[in-house]
Amino acid sequence: MDELDSGAGPTATDSAAPERDLIPEDGVAETPEAPTAFDGSAPSPVTPRSSRTRWAVGGSVAVLAIAGAVAAAMILGARPIPEALRYLPADSAVVVELRPDLPGDQRQHLGNFLAHFPGFADQSTLNAKLDDTFDRIVSEGSGGSVDYSTRIKPLLAGPMVAAMGLAGISEMSGGHGDARGLLVATTDGSATCDLVFGASSALESHRGVELGSIRNNLACAVDGRFLLIGDETSIRAGIDAHIDRTGIDTNARFKTARDRLVGDQLGLVFLDGKALGGIVQGLATTAGLDAAIGANVADWMVVGLRVVDDAIQVELQGAPIAEPKLTGPVPTEPPPAKSHFAPMLPADTFGFVEAHGIGANLERALAILKLDPNQADAVAQFEQALAAVGGIQNVASWIEDLGIAAVPTGDTVGGVILIRGTDAAAVSSRLAQLHNLLILASTGTDISVRDADRGGVTITSVDLGDLGSLLSGLGVDPGINGSGTRCAFSMAVRDDVLLLGVGDGVIERVLDTTSGSSLSTTAAYGRVIALVGSPNDVEVYVAIDGLLAWVESRLPAQIDLTTWTKEFKPYLEHLAALGEANI
Repeated sequence: MDELDSGAGPTATDSAAPERDLIPEDGVAETPEAPTAFDGSAPSPVTPRSSRTRWAVGGSVAVLAIAGAVAAAMILGARPIPEALRYLPADSAVVVELRPDLPGDQRQHLGNFLAHFPGFADQSTLNAKLDDTFDRIVSEGSGGSVDYSTRIKPLLAGPMVAAMGLAGISEMSGGHGDARGLLVATTDGSATCDLVFGASSALESHRGVELGSIRNNLACAVDGRFLLIGDETSIRAGIDAHIDRTGIDTNARFKTARDRLVGDQLGLVFLDGKALGGIVQGLATTAGLDAAIGANVADWMVVGLRVVDDAIQVELQGAPIAEPKLTGPVPTEPPPAKSHFAPMLPADTFGFVEAHGIGANLERALAILKLDPNQADAVAQFEQALAAVGGIQNVASWIEDLGIAAVPTGDTVGGVILIRGTDAAAVSSRLAQLHNLLILASTGTDISVRDADRGGVTITSVDLGDLGSLLSGLGVDPGINGSGTRCAFSMAVRDDVLLLGVGDGVIERVLDTTSGSSLSTTAAYGRVIALVGSPNDVEVYVAIDGLLAWVESRLPAQIDLTTWTKEFKPYLEHLAALGEANI
């Protein structure tokens, strides 16, 4: 699969949004400079901050791309409100919009995206290729009992939407009753209930629209070019909404959420948090939790799906959740930051997660809890416990960023934890403290601590001995037989970053990485980050191409790879990477 890529996400300052993107291996993108560091000494009122999360996957595409296109071609639309949406009642709690008609620029972008796959290079045959692909998917999925051309394609002449109200969701969450909801398909005018579902029995018409019973409580109706499918009550409500102009297009939260998604979309899912809050409260009470949790649900959430030439992007946005008024000031939230670890990690790193502003966020969380009368006693006890090790300042305030990465080391994979401090001195002092504690602990035990130089950097290797014996000595029941399993790790400091590695040679690989051979210089990483956004609060990256190649090269020789090689690999071998960011 070729790179999966996506356009820039929304920029609204009052929204929270996760996005996923698929990107090309040769795409590189620049990212803005990181903002200034958090200043814990400057308290300010608590206000909800904009946040956005994005995902990105890159590479050449195929089965996944086609499946994504099918799903994509069935989830939202462009800026104009499709007529089909007007059949969905305004109080719908969940709304799904699918766009098999490929609105706006999505047809061209989808064609460019699919051109990376075998058989899709010729854009002039895109429609025929898609029909052939969907025909095979439907045929195989139904065991040959459903014909795509006559029973499915007529329903894909325009937007396809679906919705479920609170009553339907309540019945589903309660585990009783049949599902209740409405699906509306824009047809080419030839679709009928009997053509799609076979013979149906007539039901009483509603406001001039004939209804038919298909099976169980499932009903069907045709209103002009629109085919309505669902339980009888939902279909009648949909007809009323369309005639009385009380559809979801009159719901201000839906319109606000839909408008947050920038550019033409292939699909959309909308959740009305205000409506769902009551259900959340009920579930919380049933689970023995505080019902007030329902008040922390965003008024709305929306997920959009679009294609941008070499990538697929999934973006989630949500209305900001107002934080409760506090009786005193708390530290401000730390600003988003640019990755400090990507320039340190080897180019073939399989993946990493990086979170920014760790120490500042912990201080902020503690301050907020401290102002809550219900939490004051617990916080006081926690602070007393922290005082024995120097307080929150010594334990966490010095931490700027925290990350974990998986790095190949020959025939194995090593893991490394990266902790960036406020400065090199703060990091070195923590390593020295840890080093001294390990030296003391090794006295009279089989724990060994040894130092080695690597290009001017000291690597401390620690072997804690047999895992089972270690846990037993600490008074912990290992639960399983840990005899013979060694527990070892390595530590080092590079500038202002503390490295804790598990696996032979993983620390050495990180220390040997230069600015010109790091992950940040690779096309796949650059393209993913361009899509998901940087600076950010949290960043995730997975090198799908590297992982697939590594796993394939280590499969036992006796495994038959014929199906993989012929059916899947041609489509997936160019898949580059997956990325996510919370902005």
